[in-house]
Amino acid sequence: MKYGLLGRKLGHSFSKKIHNLIDRYDYDLYEKELDQIEQFVNGDITGFNITIPYKIEVMKYIDEMTNRAKKIGCINTVIKKNGKVIGDNTDYFGFEYMLNSLEIGDVKSALILGDGATSMTVGAVLDDRGIPYTKLSRKTEPYYSRYLDYKDVELLINATPVGMYPNNGERLIDISEFNNLKGVIDVVYNPMCTRLLFDAKEKNIKCCNGLPMLVAQAAEAYNVFCGNKVEDRKMKRIIEKLSVEGNIVLIGMPSTGKSTIGRIISKNTDKILVDFDEEIVRKTGKSIERIFSEDGEAYFRKLESEMCREFGKKNNLVIATGGGVVTKIENYEHLKQNGKIYLLKRNLEELELEGRPLLKDFDSVLRLWEDRKDRYQRFSDKEVENITIMEASKKIIDDFYGYDYTKCENRI
Repeated sequence: MKYGLLGRKLGHSFSKKIHNLIDRYDYDLYEKELDQIEQFVNGDITGFNITIPYKIEVMKYIDEMTNRAKKIGCINTVIKKNGKVIGDNTDYFGFEYMLNSLEIGDVKSALILGDGATSMTVGAVLDDRGIPYTKLSRKTEPYYSRYLDYKDVELLINATPVGMYPNNGERLIDISEFNNLKGVIDVVYNPMCTRLLFDAKEKNIKCCNGLPMLVAQAAEAYNVFCGNKVEDRKMKRIIEKLSVEGNIVLIGMPSTGKSTIGRIISKNTDKILVDFDEEIVRKTGKSIERIFSEDGEAYFRKLESEMCREFGKKNNLVIATGGGVVTKIENYEHLKQNGKIYLLKRNLEELELEGRPLLKDFDSVLRLWEDRKDRYQRFSDKEVENITIMEASKKIIDDFYGYDYTKCENRI
């Protein structure tokens, strides 16, 4: 029996990986154009999930809907039984699981961004909880432009794909004047931290991306397909597993070991190393010293920021940044959106000066450190002392994966 996910563009999807973590069964991704939908539904597929933009379209080809799908008014799951094509909705279970995981207590009002299929599911959950809500839309009143009319709400949910990879950094509204928010939910899960969630964290508001919803709805879909319930603890393990498929980002002063430690981490995990200095040399055909001397530091910082934008939106990387990446605050969100940032520290007297355009002598090292130390600390999630490269590498791996990663060995 064949199962899978139906969508138009699925290169960003985690669904196949999630279902493989739930159980080893035949689950694949099916990218189809609009004129292929009917043939797909009537083909040899046993059951499938649906993602944008086909959640409404597929409803034309089903024979009946489950009670929960009727209540919501849309489907995200199809199962064939007794010669019938049955539409179901597991997103309800997924959103309810995510809302519970946020732990924000009683909520008296909510604002939903979007009026598509996902917002219908969100609305159904809020209705069942007795939470009044308003939906904002691009197409009908009230429009997104009126969002400040609802700045007193306690819960905000983005139920649109705005901000999703590859359009990282986009957002529909500015929540700076939303002073009563208890929670912010963004159904987007790639990147792990959208611009909306950065805004929520800035205001110390509890927030959550769409990964818990994605995993929980997949678990419920598996129950629909195979009749097997997935335990909560297994869902939590899958969420944790997917969370560590983000990036390990290394920052620090020049010569603190970012490139070397990055190579060790890459060799001892499944993460691909991206060394910003090496990427810039490859792109320009010039050494770092030559770029500084011929084009100036400002040009180099521009190239560095381009690296942050390009690689920060990707996943499963070890990113070894340049020492000055913290000099531009906009680089932070690019690096943090899918990453955990580690500040490598080393005795300043041990830093090597050769080949470092900004380090001429120990006095210049001290000046550079004093100038940047606050920014290093602002960027970093955790500081790691590089006493030995192997010890520092293992500390980072153990911290990132949340357990003793004994695979780490000296394989340079």
